[in-house]
Amino acid sequence: MSRLIGIEIGAERLRAVVRRGRAALQTFERPFGVDDLHGAVAELRALAGDVDGIGLAIGLAHLHVKQVKLPPVTHLARRQMLMVEPERWFAVPSGAPTAIALDTAGVVALGADGAFVDACVEAFGAWAPVQRIEAAPMALVRALVAAGHATGTGTLDAGPGELGLVQLDAGVLRSVRRVRAADLATELPAMLSVPDVDGAHAVALGAALAFDGTIDSMLLTPSLERGFVAAERRRFMTCSLAAMAAVCVAVLSLGVSRDRLLGTLTTELTVARDAAAEGSASVTRALSIDRELAAITTTAANRGDALASLAALGARLPVEAVAQRVRMVGSEWQIEGNATTASAVLAALAAESRFEQVRFLAPSNRFRDGTDDRETFAIAFVVR
Repeated sequence: MSRLIGIEIGAERLRAVVRRGRAALQTFERPFGVDDLHGAVAELRALAGDVDGIGLAIGLAHLHVKQVKLPPVTHLARRQMLMVEPERWFAVPSGAPTAIALDTAGVVALGADGAFVDACVEAFGAWAPVQRIEAAPMALVRALVAAGHATGTGTLDAGPGELGLVQLDAGVLRSVRRVRAADLATELPAMLSVPDVDGAHAVALGAALAFDGTIDSMLLTPSLERGFVAAERRRFMTCSLAAMAAVCVAVLSLGVSRDRLLGTLTTELTVARDAAAEGSASVTRALSIDRELAAITTTAANRGDALASLAALGARLPVEAVAQRVRMVGSEWQIEGNATTASAVLAALAAESRFEQVRFLAPSNRFRDGTDDRETFAIAFVVR
């Protein structure tokens, strides 16, 4: 039976949980420094021994967290939106390689230094195949759900002097935030716990339970995602070839009665169909990734500069105008507010060369503001 290990890469510690079938869980821990990654892996390997697969959970100390509101599209398309320009969502340098994860509800996005994630995969890959890479909050949610906690709050390490609070509702991750460890006892006295391991190893346990999951919520750089998709394609082809070989062997077997042959063929075809289902989904996913990435890349290349457009908007608005809400969807912009006269705002925006199709969205309403008369405005335009 396979011996699998889940590992949390924290700020200063590596924590690991080894599971093998119904055998008792084994836990390990050792100090960790980013500058001695390979040495830490070697020491942990000496403690834990040989394993068949590794699941990594990147600790909260190495993560950027963002509550996001994305368009109602597929999970894959939302994730690709985050990957195209991660600097728009996280505090990362423009153009820097970034690993992205998005929870299944599409509410919590997590990012990490892509070079660090790639280095972790490379270092641990010298020990055993790295089959999962995910953010620590998602691994903790999995461990809590497996322990029967569908709703509540759990904690995990978030760096020196800090703890992370992970809120889940009906088994779904809802929020992740950092607090000072000194404030935790007064803020939330009751925390969810996981049986069989101490609380410090809950994230590692969640990583050890993840080997049957899909790659949808994994923390991946574009290169790692391509590698995992290619691996799923290879598994699909292997299963298909094995199924075909099994059918051929069954057909060519001599001395088998007709009824027994038909029964064997039916069984083999059922097994082949089940084995191929996951691979077929992987091929479809790969094609969808290529299409979505191409579409998003084209959109990003043709999209106007939002900051320059905002600067032009600010320069064109009359001095007395008050902009209360600005909304943009691609090149479509809407602005709402109030001014001395709404028509003056419309004329000012229409005079800007980069704004086209300037028009009122709703009638203006006049109101009294102290001793002044003002009018509301709701204007739409297209940024060229």
